[in-house]
Amino acid sequence: MRGLLVIAAALLLTGCGFRPLYEAGGSSRAMQAHLAGVEVAPIADRLGQVMRNRLMDRLNAGGTPDYRLTVTLEQSTQGYGIRPDAAATQEQLTLVAHVSFTKLDGEELVFVEDMRARTSYDLVLSDFATVTQREDSARRLALELAERIHRRLALYFTARETEGQ
Repeated sequence: MRGLLVIAAALLLTGCGFRPLYEAGGSSRAMQAHLAGVEVAPIADRLGQVMRNRLMDRLNAGGTPDYRLTVTLEQSTQGYGIRPDAAATQEQLTLVAHVSFTKLDGEELVFVEDMRARTSYDLVLSDFATVTQREDSARRLALELAERIHRRLALYFTARETEGQ
């Protein structure tokens, strides 16, 4: 019964013009060509370097750039889980990526977005452990935001292809 539902859903989706963003083996050749034409501007700080490296890996950048991706990161923390002695027991880390995507011919601004990711971690007695948790959490958030930016670019190019047909 479940198999019939899956087949029926697949047939309905193909009938309504649904197209997957990615093919089974990764991005389609056309999508790879579009993404390879994106130049990622340098991003400040170590977190920015981590994010830029991930974006460059995902975009396979290296061709002649048609677009420029500019990202600035903003990091903030907030303590909560207050103990009776007024010390925080947990910290919430928020990382905001201010993203602008520009077409290089004529410097036309395609879109501007703010993307936000949050996580929390325990504050422990060991300063080293707390700093390590904070840095690891920030790194994971930067990688997560890089994946979101990659998906947003893929959606832009998919919509552009659909409009062009």
